[in-house]
Amino acid sequence: MADNTPLFFDRLISDARSIYIGAIKMRPLFIIMILGAALVLSGCVQPPEEPKVTERAASGEWTADGVVSENEYSKSMVLVAPARQGYSGGSMEISWKNDQEYLYMALNGTARGWVSIGFDPSEWMKDADIVMGFVNSGSVQVLDEYSTGNYGPHLEDTVLGGSDDLLEVGGRQDGGNMIIEFKRKLDTGDRFDKVLVPGEAVSMIWASSDSSDHDFKHDVAYGEGILTLSSVDEAPPAAANALTAREIEGILFIREEEKVARDLYQAYYDEFNLTVFSDLARSEQSHMDSIKIAVDKYGLDDPVIEEQGVFTNQTLKQMYDQLLASGKQSEEDALKASAAFEEISIIDLEKELSVTQAEDVRLIYEGLLAGSRKHLRSYVRDLQEMGISYIPRHLNSGEYNETVS
Repeated sequence: MADNTPLFFDRLISDARSIYIGAIKMRPLFIIMILGAALVLSGCVQPPEEPKVTERAASGEWTADGVVSENEYSKSMVLVAPARQGYSGGSMEISWKNDQEYLYMALNGTARGWVSIGFDPSEWMKDADIVMGFVNSGSVQVLDEYSTGNYGPHLEDTVLGGSDDLLEVGGRQDGGNMIIEFKRKLDTGDRFDKVLVPGEAVSMIWASSDSSDHDFKHDVAYGEGILTLSSVDEAPPAAANALTAREIEGILFIREEEKVARDLYQAYYDEFNLTVFSDLARSEQSHMDSIKIAVDKYGLDDPVIEEQGVFTNQTLKQMYDQLLASGKQSEEDALKASAAFEEISIIDLEKELSVTQAEDVRLIYEGLLAGSRKHLRSYVRDLQEMGISYIPRHLNSGEYNETVS
């Protein structure tokens, strides 16, 4: 792995050492006790189990009837969000298939009110192409919506001047689960719908609620992930010898680098209890799951050790330790260290994209790169809300400004 170690790690370590200017200030014991009790009551955020993407031949007939039949879809995965303050916790099984022209999808989520999915948000919910389903007076309704802000509102495309492009919809309430199915064109021609391309990796968000009011904020679970659309003539799973040694090295490196982010943000959340860290720790778990698909597909030995803060790659271990120490100085330092890490992640992913020729791996990297850019914008925005201007440490000014603008 030594040949793959970016030179800018040394700069990061130097920066972190200069920031580390004293021992962490002791807090009054009673504050620690109160925060500890609050964490216990709200539920400690633990990384969910890795979603397994199940693939099969979609030989069954697709019908929008709210019943996910065997072989009706070619791919499926289950995403889990834990219980936390304000959320009871739950899961979402997403099943999908596509051809050259259409996407077919089913959402089966823990909910008594509504379930939703949003395609390709630019940051949080902003610019997400949203599909939401719920039961109204015994009749299932599925809406084609678009989110205009980070936290909404998400309005029907027709209200915004677009069109309803869901061609077939259906669904049902099954006890504590809501199931919806829908069909849409990959490219609807509506500016409020994202253009989907066969073979591409699509970042997405999901949420569910027990409220019968579909305008009510999600209160069961929410999360994000990456799903990959099938290419027109999808090739069978490849063997490890289809990759170069350098490509294998990159996959394993990125897999552990995503764990650095997950563990680091989780540690910052434990220290400062800022929601942004718990949210992005769960997001990084999704990133780990995404690159794990390539690890499994090519039969590689997974380098990840699940224990928090433990890494096989010693360069990544050193980076994690330095960032953890520097970030624990204050909330500001934690946000700055996180933003610096996302810069590093962007550079590393761009480097791996320039190396690999495996199209499936490239698609995964592109999805991770989009996620890292979103995360950088989130940290920079939170610093701005604190009245602090973030100065990039690793990206050149042009790429940084393009990313955060």
